[in-house]
Parts: sequence; structure tokens; C-alpha cells
Amino acid sequence: MRKIMILTKGLLCQEIKSVRVLMGYLLGLTLLAMWVNDFLGYAGELGEPVNLWEAFVVAAHQDVPARCLVLGYLLVIADAPFVRGNTYITLYRSGRRVWNLGMLLYILCQAFLYPLSLAAFCTAVSAPYGFWGRIWSSPAYVLAADAAKALAGRYHLVFDGMAMMKYMTAPQAFGMTFLYLFCYLAFIGILLYVCNLVLGGFWGLVAVAAVHLGGAALSFLARLPQTPAGYVDGAGGHWRYPFVFLALSFLMAAVSLAAVRRVDIRAKSKGGA
Repeated sequence: MRKIMILTKGLLCQEIKSVRVLMGYLLGLTLLAMWVNDFLGYAGELGEPVNLWEAFVVAAHQDVPARCLVLGYLLVIADAPFVRGNTYITLYRSGRRVWNLGMLLYILCQAFLYPLSLAAFCTAVSAPYGFWGRIWSSPAYVLAADAAKALAGRYHLVFDGMAMMKYMTAPQAFGMTFLYLFCYLAFIGILLYVCNLVLGGFWGLVAVAAVHLGGAALSFLARLPQTPAGYVDGAGGHWRYPFVFLALSFLMAAVSLAAVRRVDIRAKSKGGA
């Protein structure tokens, strides 16, 4: 375990200096800033304060626009499986299994740090406009009660969170939204890593694009909710989504453990992975 942690820490320190990683975080923050600005502007016109937990929840529930947040994360991990000049020395010293686990842990760390930075940004910019607490604010309630979507055209905001507001406090909704985003990012990150490791080239991005766009199309055609609030029913239905993606993540990780013993890492790195 110590070797895995060292590998992950080393890659984190190395990647944080990468322009690609910095641009990925900036892209996510820039996209999020537009929706947070809409929410805070809407609350300002109402003349009511907002709960500091709410900006992240509302911004992450903007259906199709929220899916664009994944683009920043994909830019952060686009270089998977992270083969560097010293990778072969690392493989010799630690073995393929340990190296693979280190890369998987790095992806999980980024899947956690990326939404954490988004959540921290939302909370920070909301600080002058609101309060801490468990209760929901009036602007959030009015937005959730807007069944006719009259506010959507004026403020570019949609929040179908009435059930979430009924069964969850604002901090609980914040935590559930964060969990949903983390589980999904972890899955597509590991999927990208495994496909690039096994197939090389750009096949990881193809697989992730198919899953991401396919999920959006399925949600639209089958009229399935695209956000956590759509699955809150008071009976624990909202837990199914993160459990499914965690299970898929473990499955893909198991595939990587089996594949890393046989794959030609040098060949895959030359293929563009």
C-alpha cells in the first residue's frame, strides 16, 4: 500500500504542474461560474439570501449544461495511462500490479479533487450573499416550485428539486450531489484509463464519449432524470445511481488488474495513450 501511495503522490505532484491539468480545472470553474452567476443574480433580484450549500446543488442540476462539466475532468486525465519516461523503471521496481493500482488511485483522487474544487468555488462566491444552515432559502424554494418553468427563460435556471428539498436538508443535498458527481467521474475516468491501456490510441476517449453522450440521449429519449434530485423519493432511491457506478468502477478496475499483466505498455504509449 505504501508503494501505491508513493506512486499516486508522485503523479499528483507531477501532473499539477501540467498546463493540460490546469486548463481542465479552469474550464470546469469557468463553466460553473456562468450558472452560479445566474443563480446569484436571480437571488439578488428577489432580494433574498441563499444558503451557501445551494449554489453548487443548483448549478450541478442544470441538466444538459451540467454534463459539460465532465469536459474539464476529461482534460485533466486525458493522458491516461500516464506513461512517462521513468515508467519502465517504476515498473521494474514496483511491479505492474502496484503501478496499475497507483494509476487507478490517481484517477480516483482527481475524481474527488475536481468536484471538490467546483464545490469550494461555489461556496466561496456565495459567501457574500447568504448564510450557513440546514434550511433551504426562499430563492431555491421558488425555483423548485416553478413547475411551469416560467423562470427558466428569464434566468436560464431549472431546478426540479422539490422532492430533494422535502426529504433532504441543504447540506445533505450538497453531499448527495457531490457523491453523484464523484461516482460518475470515477467510472468514466477508469473507463478511459482501461481502454487506453488495453487498446491504446484514442479508444478511451471514444468509449467515454459513447457512454457520456449515450447516457444523455437515453435520458432524453426515455425521459429519465439526469440529476440526483430526480431520484429522491424518500425511500432511498437516490442511492441506486452511485452504487451502480461504483460497481462498474470496481469491475473496470478488476479488468485493468487482469489486463496489465499482459499488455505491452511501451506499445500502448507509442499508440498515443
